[in-house]
This record gives sequence, structure tokens and C-alpha cells, in this order.
Amino acid sequence: MNDPSAHPNARRQRRLKKVRQQVKTEFEGTRRQLQQRDDYLPQWDYFLDLLMRPLEPGRLQAAVGRPLVEHLCNQAPYELFHALGVHPLRLGSGCSAAGRLAADSLPVLACPMLKATLGMQRIHDTPPAAAPLVVPTTCDWVVKFPQMAASTAPETRFLELPHLRQSEKGERRWLEEIHGLVRWLERQTGRKLMRRTLRTSMATFMQAWEALGQLIELRRKGLVAGVWFLVVANSFMLDSIEPWTGRVRQVLDTVAAHGAAATGKGVFLAGSPIMFPYFKVPQLIEAAGMTICADDLCTSERIWPGAVCYEDTSIHGLLRALAERYHKACICPTFADNERRVNGILNTLRTHDIRSVVYHVLKGCHPFDIESFDLEKTLKQKGYTFLKIETDYGPEDSRNIMTRLEAFGELQKPEDSRSGVAKGLQ
Repeated sequence: MNDPSAHPNARRQRRLKKVRQQVKTEFEGTRRQLQQRDDYLPQWDYFLDLLMRPLEPGRLQAAVGRPLVEHLCNQAPYELFHALGVHPLRLGSGCSAAGRLAADSLPVLACPMLKATLGMQRIHDTPPAAAPLVVPTTCDWVVKFPQMAASTAPETRFLELPHLRQSEKGERRWLEEIHGLVRWLERQTGRKLMRRTLRTSMATFMQAWEALGQLIELRRKGLVAGVWFLVVANSFMLDSIEPWTGRVRQVLDTVAAHGAAATGKGVFLAGSPIMFPYFKVPQLIEAAGMTICADDLCTSERIWPGAVCYEDTSIHGLLRALAERYHKACICPTFADNERRVNGILNTLRTHDIRSVVYHVLKGCHPFDIESFDLEKTLKQKGYTFLKIETDYGPEDSRNIMTRLEAFGELQKPEDSRSGVAKGLQ
């Protein structure tokens, strides 16, 4: 006689197998689309291969040769992890299929990125060994992530992020949090943070930032398509930082020698994070005849908000410099005093003669949604065109978004067209 108690588990296994195949198809499909673009270069394959690593999480551990520490936002200084011998891995996913594994345990309007992230943790027959988890308290979804995940991390460290940056109290609190993170990492690793090691790590990441900054300049000139820049930025920390930086430099050399300026109206892409394989909106922007010349996404140009500046070379001085850079320079909409975000966007628009902003909002991403209203008003008052696109990871609304983008592209035709791009969505 069949055991009825086995039926639910059998159904779960069948569903898991089906979703696992859908996840693989989604990842491979996006990679194939990108490799079929007219502006494809073999140098992009390194970064595309890195973006496939979430399908086999053991590959990252083997490649970096360091214990992993997972984190959920950019506020946790990468240099500290590196100096203490661990590899920071930012959790996040743009996989629509993976989100189905978490949908039944989350609100309907849950953040698609965290829904997909939870799903990716559940697709493996044998889940990878749990890593310590660092949770900066940015948005509410991030704060609740360990609870939603029923986290099995050996230890979770919350970084209490002051949401008022321009106050002495906030600065003191955040510096205390950074010192607390150091003590926590020292307990995790059994190592002591040394001044010389920290300075070396800071210099290593500065080299990566300089290479990325040069790639940003090529992008401004239309020599690097926005989608390819996203590929590079999304792959950050999916390998050790040194080889990743070397590959970025190879791309710089290749693009400088062989890159062709694109054509099309230049736009600035703002709003919610975009993570592989969810490249729907940037691909549609390009398919509508526009070029993404700049962005302020925390998964793209904003993975580092600038260089670390310091004069005091003591441990305390270096930690203060890191704290200031990762707190004051960040323009996440979860901050209450966020005029710098608007001013930064306006400065980029003026400096590079970009007249239009596409604002991307993931359904359930409330901080970006709320901020879009004031930003739209400010930009329109200053003569810029603005289009807000609210969507999720699914492809069902692609035709409607494409129609809106095509109409938006006709609002303002530049006299001398910028660079142009690929075939977009097939």
C-alpha cells in the first residue's frame, strides 16, 4: 500500500525539478541573447561565465579559495572582509523562475529581488553550506530577510544603518557599527585586523574602482553599451577581486582599440536594482533605439560610491574613512536626507548632455517608488524628460513597456545622435 505521507514530498520534488530546469533555462537564455548581440566581444565571456555561478554555488568557493561571508547591501565595506581573509558575496538574484519557490511564503507584493534570492537558496538538492550573514538595515525587506529565509546561517550580524547621515550622532553610531563588524569578523575568522593588511586591501579595491571608473567613461562616450556595463558590474565579487580587475582592464584595452560609438538617444537609468538574468528593462530601452549612458543603480555604477580618502593611517583613521565612504557617499533612497541623490543625477545629466531619465521601479520596492515622485517633479521643472516604469521580473508586460519606451524616445530627438546598440530583445 502506498504511504500517503510520501505524496506531498513527491510533489515537492517534481515541482523542484521543474523549477530548477526553468531557472537554468532563464540563465542560459539571457546569456545566449547577450552573446548574439552585434556588439558582442569574446572578452565579455569571462563576466558572463561568472554570472552563471549561482547555478553551482560551490564554484565560487573553489575559485576564490576563501571562506564566504554573505551580505545583502553595499554598506558593508568590502575592504574589511578582504583584509580578514574572507570573501564577501552579495545575495541577490534577478531570476523570475526561482521566485516561484518562495512565492507561497511571502506577501504578494514582496520585493522580486529578495523573492528570487530566497528561491535560489531552495533550488539545490543539497543546499550549500551556510555562511555567516551580514544584514545592513536599509529597507524593511532586507531587515526581514533572515526571518523570511528561516536563516540557517551560523551567525547573522545586523549593521544598524543610521538613516540620517548629516548628523554627528549618525556618524558616531555608524562608526561604532563598523568597529563592531570588525570585532565580529575577527571572531568568525580567528584573525586580527592589521593596519598594513587593511591598507593593502584598500589599495586593491581602489585599483578595481579605477578600472571601473575608466569603463564608466567609455560608457559615457557610447563605446560601452549599458547592458554590457551591467554584465561587468553584476559579476563583481563573483570571483576574487584581483583577477576580476585584470579582466576589466582587458575590456578597457579592447574597447578602446575596437569599440564603435553607438547611435541613439542617450538616457539615464535610475531606480531599483537590476540583477542578472533580469535584464528586461535595459534590453527594451536599447531595442527602442536608446542608449543607457549612465545610471545610479546599486547593482551597477553605484556598487562603489567613490574612492576612500584618508590622512590618518592608524586603524581608527582607516576605519573612519571607510565608514564615511560607505555611509555618507551612499545615495540609497532609504536615507531621509537624500538631496545628494537628486543633485548627483542632475550633475551627471548636465555634464554629459543627457536629457532623459528612465526610472525603473520593481513592484514592492517602496523606497524607490516613493522617491520617484519628487525626482520626476524636479527633473521636469529643469526641462528633462522622465519616464517611470513599474514592473516585475516576468516578461508579460514587455510589449506594453516597449510601446511606452518607443513613444518616450520620440519626445526629444538629439541633433547629433549618440551611439547605438544591439539588437535588444529577440
